[in-house]
Amino acid sequence: MTRMELLHAVEAMTSVVYAEFERGGHLLRSNAGFRRLLRGALSPWHLITQPTLATLVQRTPDPQGVVYQGLITVGNPQGEMVTLTGTVVVKGDHVELLAGYNIDEFEATEQQLLELNVALGETQRELGRSKRELERREEAIRQLSLTDALTGVGNRRHLDETLAAETVRAQRYTAPLSLVMLDIDHFKRVNDTWGHEAGDRVLQEVGAQLRRLLRQTDTASRMGGEEFVVLMPATALQDAVAGAERMRVALEQHVIDSVPPATASFGVASLLSGESGPALLARADKALYVAKNEGRNRVKAAA
Repeated sequence: MTRMELLHAVEAMTSVVYAEFERGGHLLRSNAGFRRLLRGALSPWHLITQPTLATLVQRTPDPQGVVYQGLITVGNPQGEMVTLTGTVVVKGDHVELLAGYNIDEFEATEQQLLELNVALGETQRELGRSKRELERREEAIRQLSLTDALTGVGNRRHLDETLAAETVRAQRYTAPLSLVMLDIDHFKRVNDTWGHEAGDRVLQEVGAQLRRLLRQTDTASRMGGEEFVVLMPATALQDAVAGAERMRVALEQHVIDSVPPATASFGVASLLSGESGPALLARADKALYVAKNEGRNRVKAAA
């Protein structure tokens, strides 16, 4: 089958995602599977959020032109994220993406449902056990959809859902709720000096440190880029500031191979009576801005 015959074959498929770009980001062609993911996106090039195509085109391709094989995260303007398995190829000035959904897992689930249907008359206990297993898998898939693939903390969708739920709970029961926003200092310098792979390693290490320091009730999410948010239910402002300071010191002291220590600036805010989640987030962001203006690597509380 020729290349054009292959492209024609996948044109109408929705379970396969294909797109071809110019190196600068202009979309040349795509199939139905990719167009379904667009959902109003003005820049299809930036739909690929992890790893980004801008990062991949800097890599040296193998003899077949392949610069990446593995998990690919796609996010659209509605905040939805999809993880695919695929390949990115660079040939001259063109970049090709060919990916698909995890068909193996879909087929395994379908086969399991068929087997359950056959065994339905045998024992109610077997049915109950299989039902619980299916629920566990569904929950695992849901958790994957809420997880940032690079850092292991929650993604922006996870943040939005958790912040909305915790804000409602705190207002209903008049309970404290604090939010910590942090931004890695001089992160662009890391990428420019040591490369994007080093930058990814810094992000991974920051995510790991946050997960290590979190209390059981806290949640960490990556807003995007080098910004993270830690939501701290049942926590007053002064305790949240102390928690942020522990995070700051831990990041400052943590050693990352071949990269200088990563410091971060922190903004902390606690929910006010009648305040919305986005307003709380905005006040923490303003405090973070003050921390960066005052010299970075410090914690500032919102007024």
